[in-house]
Amino acid sequence: MTTLHKILIRIFSLLFGDFNGVQVFLYPMSLFYWIETESFLVASSGLMTSQKFYIPLVVFLLILILMGTLAMKNFCALVSDKYPHPEAKKTSFIQTVIGMHKLLLLILGGFALIFLATALLNQFYGLSLPLQTINLSLARLLSAILILYYALRNSWTQPYREQGMDLRKALAEVRRDYGQKQTSYLLHGALYVMLAVVFSAIYHLVFVRGTYLVLTVLGVDPNLYLAVPSGLVTLLYDIFVLFVAMLISNLLFAPLVKLAVHLAGKFHPHRHITSSEAANG
Repeated sequence: MTTLHKILIRIFSLLFGDFNGVQVFLYPMSLFYWIETESFLVASSGLMTSQKFYIPLVVFLLILILMGTLAMKNFCALVSDKYPHPEAKKTSFIQTVIGMHKLLLLILGGFALIFLATALLNQFYGLSLPLQTINLSLARLLSAILILYYALRNSWTQPYREQGMDLRKALAEVRRDYGQKQTSYLLHGALYVMLAVVFSAIYHLVFVRGTYLVLTVLGVDPNLYLAVPSGLVTLLYDIFVLFVAMLISNLLFAPLVKLAVHLAGKFHPHRHITSSEAANG
Protein backbone atom coordinates (compact mmCIF):
# COMPACT_ATOMS: atom_id res chain seq x y z
CA MET A 1 0.00 0.00 0.00
CA THR A 2 1.56 3.30 -1.11
CA THR A 3 1.97 6.31 1.17
CA LEU A 4 -0.58 8.28 -0.90
CA HIS A 5 -3.08 5.44 -0.55
CA LYS A 6 -2.60 5.42 3.23
CA ILE A 7 -3.07 9.20 3.41
CA LEU A 8 -6.28 9.01 1.37
CA ILE A 9 -7.66 6.26 3.64
CA ARG A 10 -6.86 8.43 6.69
CA ILE A 11 -8.67 11.42 5.14
CA PHE A 12 -11.70 9.37 4.09
CA SER A 13 -11.77 7.73 7.52
CA LEU A 14 -11.87 11.18 9.12
CA LEU A 15 -14.78 12.24 6.89
CA PHE A 16 -16.79 9.00 6.79
CA GLY A 17 -15.44 6.74 9.55
CA ASP A 18 -17.46 5.14 12.35
CA PHE A 19 -20.92 6.77 12.70
CA ASN A 20 -19.87 10.09 11.13
CA GLY A 21 -22.72 11.36 8.94
CA VAL A 22 -25.53 10.29 11.25
CA GLN A 23 -25.82 13.90 12.53
CA VAL A 24 -26.99 15.01 9.08
CA PHE A 25 -30.06 12.77 9.33
CA LEU A 26 -30.77 13.17 13.04
CA TYR A 27 -30.45 16.97 12.80
CA PRO A 28 -30.79 18.06 9.15
CA MET A 29 -30.42 21.73 10.08
CA SER A 30 -26.81 21.01 11.02
CA LEU A 31 -26.32 20.51 7.28
CA PHE A 32 -28.39 23.45 6.09
CA TYR A 33 -26.69 25.72 8.62
CA TRP A 34 -23.89 26.14 6.07
CA ILE A 35 -26.25 27.05 3.22
CA GLU A 36 -27.44 30.63 2.84
CA THR A 37 -31.12 30.72 3.84
CA GLU A 38 -32.50 32.84 1.00
CA SER A 39 -30.76 30.84 -1.71
CA PHE A 40 -32.05 27.61 -0.13
CA LEU A 41 -35.63 28.91 -0.08
CA VAL A 42 -35.42 30.07 -3.70
CA ALA A 43 -33.86 26.79 -4.87
CA SER A 44 -36.30 24.56 -2.97
CA SER A 45 -39.39 26.55 -4.03
CA GLY A 46 -38.21 26.48 -7.65
CA LEU A 47 -37.71 22.72 -7.46
CA MET A 48 -41.23 22.22 -6.08
CA THR A 49 -42.86 24.41 -8.75
CA SER A 50 -41.32 25.16 -12.14
CA GLN A 51 -38.69 22.40 -11.95
CA LYS A 52 -40.94 19.76 -10.37
CA PHE A 53 -40.18 17.23 -13.11
CA TYR A 54 -36.59 17.06 -11.77
CA ILE A 55 -37.69 15.69 -8.38
CA PRO A 56 -37.20 11.97 -9.35
CA LEU A 57 -33.67 12.82 -10.53
CA VAL A 58 -32.95 14.67 -7.26
CA VAL A 59 -34.17 11.68 -5.23
CA PHE A 60 -31.97 9.36 -7.32
CA LEU A 61 -28.90 11.58 -6.86
CA LEU A 62 -29.46 11.87 -3.10
CA ILE A 63 -29.78 8.07 -2.82
CA LEU A 64 -26.60 7.77 -4.88
CA ILE A 65 -24.77 10.09 -2.47
CA LEU A 66 -26.06 8.09 0.52
CA MET A 67 -24.96 4.79 -1.02
CA GLY A 68 -21.59 6.30 -1.92
CA THR A 69 -21.19 7.53 1.65
CA LEU A 70 -22.01 4.10 3.07
CA ALA A 71 -19.62 2.45 0.60
CA MET A 72 -16.85 4.87 1.58
CA LYS A 73 -17.59 4.26 5.28
CA ASN A 74 -17.16 0.52 4.81
CA PHE A 75 -14.14 0.96 2.56
CA CYS A 76 -12.37 2.95 5.29
CA ALA A 77 -13.14 0.25 7.86
CA LEU A 78 -12.49 -2.84 5.72
CA VAL A 79 -9.44 -1.63 3.80
CA SER A 80 -7.31 -0.73 6.80
CA ASP A 81 -3.52 -0.67 6.49
CA LYS A 82 -2.98 -1.73 10.12
CA TYR A 83 -3.41 -5.44 9.45
CA PRO A 84 -2.97 -6.02 5.71
CA HIS A 85 -4.85 -9.03 4.33
CA PRO A 86 -5.41 -8.09 0.65
CA GLU A 87 -7.68 -10.97 -0.40
CA ALA A 88 -9.82 -10.79 2.76
CA LYS A 89 -10.17 -7.01 2.39
CA LYS A 90 -11.21 -7.28 -1.27
CA THR A 91 -13.71 -10.06 -0.59
CA SER A 92 -15.17 -8.22 2.40
CA PHE A 93 -15.73 -5.02 0.44
CA ILE A 94 -17.39 -6.89 -2.46
CA GLN A 95 -19.68 -8.69 0.01
CA THR A 96 -20.58 -5.36 1.59
CA VAL A 97 -21.42 -3.64 -1.71
CA ILE A 98 -23.62 -6.55 -2.81
CA GLY A 99 -25.37 -6.54 0.56
CA MET A 100 -25.95 -2.78 0.36
CA HIS A 101 -27.68 -3.09 -3.01
CA LYS A 102 -29.88 -5.95 -1.79
CA LEU A 103 -30.87 -3.83 1.20
CA LEU A 104 -31.58 -0.84 -1.05
CA LEU A 105 -33.95 -2.93 -3.18
CA LEU A 106 -35.84 -4.02 -0.06
CA ILE A 107 -36.10 -0.43 1.16
CA LEU A 108 -37.32 0.87 -2.21
CA GLY A 109 -39.85 -1.96 -2.27
CA GLY A 110 -41.05 -0.89 1.17
CA PHE A 111 -41.52 2.70 0.02
CA ALA A 112 -43.42 1.45 -3.04
CA LEU A 113 -45.78 -0.51 -0.77
CA ILE A 114 -46.34 2.59 1.38
CA PHE A 115 -47.20 4.57 -1.77
CA LEU A 116 -49.59 1.84 -2.92
CA ALA A 117 -51.28 1.60 0.49
CA THR A 118 -51.69 5.38 0.63
CA ALA A 119 -53.21 5.45 -2.86
CA LEU A 120 -55.68 2.65 -1.97
CA LEU A 121 -56.74 4.34 1.27
CA ASN A 122 -57.32 7.58 -0.61
CA GLN A 123 -59.23 5.85 -3.42
CA PHE A 124 -61.56 3.62 -1.40
CA TYR A 125 -61.84 5.36 1.98
CA GLY A 126 -61.05 8.99 1.19
CA LEU A 127 -58.17 9.01 3.68
CA SER A 128 -55.43 11.38 2.62
CA LEU A 129 -52.17 10.68 4.41
CA PRO A 130 -49.20 13.11 4.39
CA LEU A 131 -47.13 10.83 2.13
CA GLN A 132 -44.33 13.34 1.63
CA THR A 133 -43.85 13.87 5.38
CA ILE A 134 -44.02 10.12 6.04
CA ASN A 135 -41.44 9.33 3.35
CA LEU A 136 -39.04 12.05 4.50
CA SER A 137 -39.26 10.92 8.13
CA LEU A 138 -38.76 7.27 7.19
CA ALA A 139 -35.85 8.15 4.88
CA ARG A 140 -34.11 10.05 7.69
CA LEU A 141 -34.70 7.26 10.19
CA LEU A 142 -33.54 4.49 7.83
CA SER A 143 -30.43 6.43 6.81
CA ALA A 144 -29.45 6.97 10.44
CA ILE A 145 -30.08 3.28 11.23
CA LEU A 146 -27.97 2.15 8.25
CA ILE A 147 -25.04 4.36 9.31
CA LEU A 148 -25.16 3.06 12.88
CA TYR A 149 -25.62 -0.54 11.70
CA TYR A 150 -22.55 -0.53 9.46
CA ALA A 151 -20.48 1.31 12.07
CA LEU A 152 -21.35 -1.23 14.78
CA ARG A 153 -20.90 -4.18 12.44
CA ASN A 154 -17.43 -3.00 11.45
CA SER A 155 -16.53 -2.42 15.09
CA TRP A 156 -17.66 -5.87 16.24
CA THR A 157 -15.99 -7.73 13.36
CA GLN A 158 -12.72 -5.77 13.54
CA PRO A 159 -10.76 -8.21 15.79
CA TYR A 160 -11.65 -11.14 13.52
CA ARG A 161 -10.90 -9.23 10.31
CA GLU A 162 -7.54 -8.21 11.75
CA GLN A 163 -6.75 -11.93 12.04
CA GLY A 164 -7.25 -12.33 8.28
CA MET A 165 -10.92 -13.41 8.08
CA ASP A 166 -13.20 -11.99 5.43
CA LEU A 167 -16.40 -10.25 6.51
CA ARG A 168 -18.66 -13.29 6.15
CA LYS A 169 -16.48 -15.45 8.39
CA ALA A 170 -16.02 -12.57 10.85
CA LEU A 171 -19.80 -12.13 11.12
CA ALA A 172 -20.20 -15.86 11.73
CA GLU A 173 -17.71 -15.59 14.60
CA VAL A 174 -19.58 -12.58 16.02
CA ARG A 175 -22.88 -14.48 15.92
CA ARG A 176 -21.26 -17.45 17.61
CA ASP A 177 -19.66 -15.26 20.27
CA TYR A 178 -22.85 -13.25 20.83
CA GLY A 179 -24.45 -16.18 22.64
CA GLN A 180 -21.65 -16.16 25.22
CA LYS A 181 -21.29 -12.38 25.60
CA GLN A 182 -24.80 -11.13 24.88
CA THR A 183 -24.75 -8.62 27.72
CA SER A 184 -21.41 -7.17 26.58
CA TYR A 185 -22.63 -6.77 22.99
CA LEU A 186 -25.91 -5.17 24.05
CA LEU A 187 -24.16 -2.81 26.46
CA HIS A 188 -21.60 -1.70 23.89
CA GLY A 189 -24.27 -1.33 21.17
CA ALA A 190 -26.61 0.67 23.39
CA LEU A 191 -23.80 2.93 24.59
CA TYR A 192 -22.53 3.39 21.03
CA VAL A 193 -25.96 4.45 19.73
CA MET A 194 -26.65 6.66 22.76
CA LEU A 195 -23.32 8.49 22.36
CA ALA A 196 -23.98 8.93 18.64
CA VAL A 197 -27.34 10.58 19.36
CA VAL A 198 -26.08 12.69 22.28
CA PHE A 199 -22.94 13.88 20.49
CA SER A 200 -25.02 14.68 17.39
CA ALA A 201 -27.21 16.90 19.57
CA ILE A 202 -24.14 18.56 21.12
CA TYR A 203 -22.72 19.15 17.65
CA HIS A 204 -25.99 20.67 16.41
CA LEU A 205 -26.73 22.84 19.46
CA VAL A 206 -23.22 23.97 20.40
CA PHE A 207 -20.47 23.05 17.98
CA VAL A 208 -22.04 24.23 14.71
CA ARG A 209 -23.35 27.47 16.13
CA GLY A 210 -20.06 28.16 17.90
CA THR A 211 -18.03 27.57 14.74
CA TYR A 212 -20.45 29.67 12.70
CA LEU A 213 -20.21 32.52 15.22
CA VAL A 214 -16.38 32.41 15.29
CA LEU A 215 -16.16 32.51 11.49
CA THR A 216 -18.60 35.41 11.37
CA VAL A 217 -16.60 37.38 13.97
CA LEU A 218 -13.42 36.73 11.96
CA GLY A 219 -15.13 38.18 8.90
CA VAL A 220 -15.29 34.86 7.05
CA ASP A 221 -18.53 34.13 5.20
CA PRO A 222 -19.38 30.52 6.19
CA ASN A 223 -22.35 30.30 3.82
CA LEU A 224 -22.63 28.17 0.72
CA TYR A 225 -24.99 29.43 -1.95
CA LEU A 226 -27.42 27.39 -4.01
CA ALA A 227 -28.20 28.42 -7.57
CA VAL A 228 -31.67 29.29 -8.81
CA PRO A 229 -32.92 26.10 -10.51
CA SER A 230 -33.10 26.75 -14.24
CA GLY A 231 -32.00 23.45 -15.74
CA LEU A 232 -29.97 20.31 -15.30
CA VAL A 233 -26.63 22.09 -14.83
CA THR A 234 -27.83 24.26 -11.94
CA LEU A 235 -29.56 21.24 -10.40
CA LEU A 236 -26.31 19.25 -10.44
CA TYR A 237 -24.51 22.26 -8.98
CA ASP A 238 -27.00 22.47 -6.09
CA ILE A 239 -26.60 18.74 -5.37
CA PHE A 240 -22.83 19.24 -5.34
CA VAL A 241 -23.20 22.13 -2.86
CA LEU A 242 -25.27 19.87 -0.57
CA PHE A 243 -22.52 17.25 -0.78
CA VAL A 244 -19.88 19.86 0.13
CA ALA A 245 -22.03 20.97 3.09
CA MET A 246 -22.15 17.33 4.23
CA LEU A 247 -18.34 17.07 4.00
CA ILE A 248 -17.95 20.24 6.09
CA SER A 249 -20.40 18.86 8.64
CA ASN A 250 -18.57 15.52 8.79
CA LEU A 251 -15.17 17.20 9.15
CA LEU A 252 -16.33 19.32 12.09
CA PHE A 253 -18.15 16.37 13.66
CA ALA A 254 -15.12 14.03 13.36
CA PRO A 255 -13.48 14.98 16.72
CA LEU A 256 -16.72 14.24 18.59
CA VAL A 257 -17.05 10.94 16.71
CA LYS A 258 -13.52 9.88 17.70
CA LEU A 259 -14.24 10.77 21.34
CA ALA A 260 -17.54 8.85 21.36
CA VAL A 261 -15.94 5.77 19.77
CA HIS A 262 -13.11 5.92 22.32
CA LEU A 263 -15.56 6.06 25.21
CA ALA A 264 -17.75 3.27 23.83
CA GLY A 265 -14.62 1.22 23.10
CA LYS A 266 -14.02 0.78 26.83
CA PHE A 267 -17.08 -1.51 26.79
CA HIS A 268 -16.28 -3.27 23.50
CA PRO A 269 -17.01 -7.04 23.74
CA HIS A 270 -13.51 -7.77 22.46
CA ARG A 271 -11.57 -4.90 23.96
CA HIS A 272 -9.06 -7.34 25.46
CA ILE A 273 -8.54 -9.09 22.11
CA THR A 274 -8.17 -5.74 20.37
CA SER A 275 -5.64 -4.60 22.99
CA SER A 276 -3.59 -7.80 22.71
CA GLU A 277 -3.54 -7.56 18.92
CA ALA A 278 -2.33 -3.98 19.14
CA ALA A 279 0.31 -4.92 21.69
CA ASN A 280 1.66 -7.64 19.37
CA GLY A 281 1.84 -5.16 16.49
